[in-house]
Amino acid sequence: MALDVHFRGLAAPLRLTGAEALVPLLGDIAAGWPQTTGPADPAARPFFSITAAAKADRYHCQSHVEERPSQTLDPVNAVCDAIAAIAMALPAEDDRIICLHAAGVVLAGRIVVFPNVRRAGKSTLSAGLAQAGHPVFSDDVLPIRFPGGTVALVQSMGIAPRLRLPLPATLPQAFRDWAAAVPGPGNRQYKYLCLPEAPAWGDSLPVGAFVILDRQDGPMAARLEPVPPDAAMDALLHQHFTRDRHSGDILDVMAATLQALPVWRLSYGDLADAVACLEAGLADWPVVPETSAPPVRFRLADFATPPSRPGEGAALMQRAGAVARVIGDGLYLADPEGRAIHRMDPLAAAIWDLLDAPATADEVAELLAEAFPGADRAQLLQDVRGLMSSLVAAGLVG
Repeated sequence: MALDVHFRGLAAPLRLTGAEALVPLLGDIAAGWPQTTGPADPAARPFFSITAAAKADRYHCQSHVEERPSQTLDPVNAVCDAIAAIAMALPAEDDRIICLHAAGVVLAGRIVVFPNVRRAGKSTLSAGLAQAGHPVFSDDVLPIRFPGGTVALVQSMGIAPRLRLPLPATLPQAFRDWAAAVPGPGNRQYKYLCLPEAPAWGDSLPVGAFVILDRQDGPMAARLEPVPPDAAMDALLHQHFTRDRHSGDILDVMAATLQALPVWRLSYGDLADAVACLEAGLADWPVVPETSAPPVRFRLADFATPPSRPGEGAALMQRAGAVARVIGDGLYLADPEGRAIHRMDPLAAAIWDLLDAPATADEVAELLAEAFPGADRAQLLQDVRGLMSSLVAAGLVG
């Protein structure tokens, strides 16, 4: 039997074939997101399919919003995989939304965004904040929209946060006992936390700050210190799921938001200490000025138009429509087609500035040699040629 599960606000369904046993599990994990289930509509293209495999309690999982191999998974991981696909399906249907790979937790009435950094413990910290009474909007996929100006609104999807198992023995016993007592489905890898009074689908709050996590293995007192906004941009640069949206539009809104909001680094070794540090340090928020700018809508990127390939030795210049934004100490560029965002190192940034008018690699190298008379000219020319070739390949100059 084939069923379609429809999530409120999402036209494309999740298709279950011989997998109706997953409906209650899906209802537990996404309890805050209203769903309806009915017979599959052959005319409707699903965003994700789960099909029963020959082996008991195993399911074939296939995403229809991104190209990747199918997987055969157990029930919990199958539902987990389907929920991850929503991060691609949501912005595909709503051009006001991008999805970040980040956690979002409510502190003092605003959302603190924890960008995904490998092994930094964002999911565990999110659960620790939940234990302390702070609602978790998401621990992994964060839908965000920009209703005007520098205001960024995070939307809850009503999905339970999850912990990776086994929990480290270094975590406080009180937290381990609490996590074990919270109801929720799980397997050997994950435990979902079905928390009471959790944020529901559609709940929205403005972003208050971005916090980069720096978890230490050894004991240390937790500290929260300001860092330049490019620290958050670098953490988010490869951590958004909305890959079909125009990177220039994304760069524009993120540059404005990161310049307007505080960016911090939380260094910590102990979970309870980290929670207390955040509660003390983020109790008040700066006032973000309101503007009358219209809501941001993100264009689709153009992946069909190949970058131009100027002849060797040709004069090059910045392409019309390329987006350049300075965030903190970094220069970031997006190509006119909106395929990607690139951070420039200091030499590449200097070359970019020189290419506001047509110039060859030899001419650029000569200008830089005059600015840096101590540099080895042969090495400088080699570096300039390589960087200009990279700018051409990225579609930034031509």
